[in-house]
Amino acid sequence: MNQNRWLLLFLFFSPPLFAQSNLKLWYNQPAAVWTEALPVGNGRIGGMVFGRVDEELIQLNESSLWSGGPVSGKVNPESPTYLPQVRQALAQEDYKKAVELAKKMQGLYTQSYMPLGDLVLKQDVKGAKPSAYYRDLDIQKAMATTRFTVNGIDYKREIFTSAPDQVMVIRLTASKPGQLSFDAATRSQLRVQNVSNGASDWIMKGKAPAQVDPNYYNPKDREPVVYDDASGCKGMRFQLRIKALNQGGPLKQIPLVFMFEMPLK
Repeated sequence: MNQNRWLLLFLFFSPPLFAQSNLKLWYNQPAAVWTEALPVGNGRIGGMVFGRVDEELIQLNESSLWSGGPVSGKVNPESPTYLPQVRQALAQEDYKKAVELAKKMQGLYTQSYMPLGDLVLKQDVKGAKPSAYYRDLDIQKAMATTRFTVNGIDYKREIFTSAPDQVMVIRLTASKPGQLSFDAATRSQLRVQNVSNGASDWIMKGKAPAQVDPNYYNPKDREPVVYDDASGCKGMRFQLRIKALNQGGPLKQIPLVFMFEMPLK
């Protein structure tokens, strides 16, 4: 009988390709960089799955997580007055002047899309070298799967993102009872705080920057990322929530991580 573990993520706010048959992308080694990871998502919640053995990395995004905040509707009220001048400069084929005038019609730089964070699943294989490694993305099922064998035990991770339920689901299984044990932790490049919410719930809550300049705008002596905002309105608040559903075995929390263990039988 297989052991099962599920993680539900609630969000508020490659090596050479070997085959593409049956709408699957599959590989025989983990992703080394982001572009080799396999994507799962539902249009709002997204994750890049690296398929690592002892420290799985799933990098998470959410479509509404941006820097900044409410913007005044009168950013550049004089903008319409330059339109006739731009048209006249274009009619005279004075394109340099038209460009300079067009710049006077622009508003603020757009804010920046923010990375939500990482989910890390640490599984202690005690230095054993895994065999029969395989990972794939089944495009028809919209599911990423990683499987490998350690000391005669087959492990599998299945990940998909539900559109109706608006959650990411991670199912962890082992071919023998009493052999599935791992830690789950969250981290982010943004300012976050990890807190427990009961025995099986975990929350990573944070705040996006109040201002982030685009990477193509780099004036001298200007801080490109600013968190503090005197008005208190800019910099959206967000949460990443994890709920663990275990079948047998203890589930406990220590600072920064979940711990899961299956009983030996």
